[in-house]
Amino acid sequence: MQLRDYGLVLAKRWWVVVLTLVAAAVAAYGVSKLIPQTFRSQAVYLALANQADNGLNIVLRNSMNSYRELVMQPDVLDQISQEIGLDISGERWMRDVNIQPRPDEQKIIIEVDAPTLDQSMAMADAVGNRLVAEVNRINATLEGTARINVQRIQQARLTAIQPNTRINVLAGALLGLMLGVLLAYVLEYLDDTLKSSSDVERFVGLTTLGAIPTVEP
Repeated sequence: MQLRDYGLVLAKRWWVVVLTLVAAAVAAYGVSKLIPQTFRSQAVYLALANQADNGLNIVLRNSMNSYRELVMQPDVLDQISQEIGLDISGERWMRDVNIQPRPDEQKIIIEVDAPTLDQSMAMADAVGNRLVAEVNRINATLEGTARINVQRIQQARLTAIQPNTRINVLAGALLGLMLGVLLAYVLEYLDDTLKSSSDVERFVGLTTLGAIPTVEP
């Protein structure tokens, strides 16, 4: 097939492309509405050494993952849940809470997914407060003046709502467009009937000299 032929196929079977696109977009919209909505909140904490010391900064970088483990334990999360009056098990919190240490930025990112925005924000702030408390507890056991401090620089705020219906519909429409184009060419390939003089020319490899017009009865 020549490039012109591909265009003719799409012009002839445009309805297949449009129908597939619309069906995929509607399906994506329906699925998005069936999935329970989830709100994601994010709180940001900064970990800093209380004095300029290369050795202390190295300890800080190496300790950030251990700070995460101080909080990301089912028993600890159970306690946090009870403190803020939520009837959610620590095991469930383990699935919904994500603590990301970023040693290069000296930041600790706390993200929480929950069915309501208020719950998501409350959980993120509660986990952050417990993290600060655990670091302060460690500092209280240390001798000397060298300390690592963790402080909140961003209160919990909404960062995402899932599912994103708009994005899902656009993705479904794009997928439907690609499938529709593919389906149009597949249907054209499977259609071996001769409908025009150009079809005859391609089939027999000869030039059409004339055509007999159709006469209506």
